[in-house]
Amino acid sequence: MRKSLIIIILLILNLSFGQEKADPTESLIAEFKSEMQKDNISDFFILKQIRYGTIRIIDLKDPNICNKNGHYFTMYGFWKSGNNTWIKKYDNCGGFNSIKLSESKIMDFYKSNFTKLKNQEVQEFKIKPDSIANGKTYLFYSTKSHSPLRYYWFYQGPIEFDKNFDKYNLKTKPYSKNMNHESNNNLVIVKLNVMCEEIIDNFYEKKLFNRSK
Repeated sequence: MRKSLIIIILLILNLSFGQEKADPTESLIAEFKSEMQKDNISDFFILKQIRYGTIRIIDLKDPNICNKNGHYFTMYGFWKSGNNTWIKKYDNCGGFNSIKLSESKIMDFYKSNFTKLKNQEVQEFKIKPDSIANGKTYLFYSTKSHSPLRYYWFYQGPIEFDKNFDKYNLKTKPYSKNMNHESNNNLVIVKLNVMCEEIIDNFYEKKLFNRSK
């Protein structure tokens, strides 16, 4: 009886743990896409930010706080409706109110550089050229665990694709220079990311993100 009870408890714990760890990214993307389709908007994109090892002070009385287990992430949908450009935030716990931007610069940049976004790729942090010895190719890259990650989903009419990159690959070091540093930072997706983060950081400073009721 005791053995059976232990097994049942372990099954319940594993089930609960799996539910808490479930990643809602796909369902949130589907929700956002559905909202765009209802408004006949075909040009939009989504940014997902993951910051590992971030210390967060949680105020349980704050309605905007998400306290689910697992890696905390935030997502932001950007779109243009008429003459107005909008942003909407999501996190592990759901959606926030949509906020109108003061200008349409980011969506204009997105639309005019759509092809480059599809074709360009952020390269790894490369510290020296590849070499071949004894018929083997040796690659020299620098990596870092728990570096901020950026994921993008792009939509324009019937065309859709996704991209992602590690922000570590945008850096360089005086003692171990990144050969791809300059070219990476000149990519359209990196420039778009800079624009996104400036908008997002500004809205956080002004405390404009409020969870949908």
